Amino acid sequence: MTIALIAAIVLILGFVFVQNRLVRAQNAVQSAYSGIQVQLKRRHDLVPALIDTVRSAIAQEEKLFQHILEVREKAVEAVRKGAMDAIKTAEEELTSSLRQFFGYAEDHPQITSTGNISKLQAQLEETEDQISAARRLYNGNVAYFNTMLDAIPSNWVGSMLRMKRAEFFTLGEDEAKQVETMPRINLPGAQA
Repeated sequence: MTIALIAAIVLILGFVFVQNRLVRAQNAVQSAYSGIQVQLKRRHDLVPALIDTVRSAIAQEEKLFQHILEVREKAVEAVRKGAMDAIKTAEEELTSSLRQFFGYAEDHPQITSTGNISKLQAQLEETEDQISAARRLYNGNVAYFNTMLDAIPSNWVGSMLRMKRAEFFTLGEDEAKQVETMPRINLPGAQA
């Protein structure tokens, strides 16, 4: 009887220990996702400021501005809803629109002549770096949590608690293609 009681206590304590580790890992995933949302919000907040700053320099490009603002609204809505696939798609489209805009701005010196554009571009670049860092942290936490759900005995506890695997925040198709593409670098005085 005593051995059965000791075994039951050990099992209960083991269950509690593993359950606490799983919950801690799950909370780390949620916390890291919140970090991504904060950086995406910062990015979304910078886009209208960028458009307003540039609008005065080139009023004829209203279509370009309107497209970027529409894409931004889609991204804001996707983050609000929290569906990972929708967020990835919307953020990829916003990144593409911003790249188009900055390419356009480089070709039109009247846009970049104001220091505000450079400052906003620097802030957006810093935000992109912070988004990347937040994604790395999130994906690391997802990997740890999912590994716990795959490993014995935590997978038994996870299945009893009906815990589901977390989804990685991966690159969208366009971003993945850009990672594989060699960037073009123009150095002053270099031969073409």
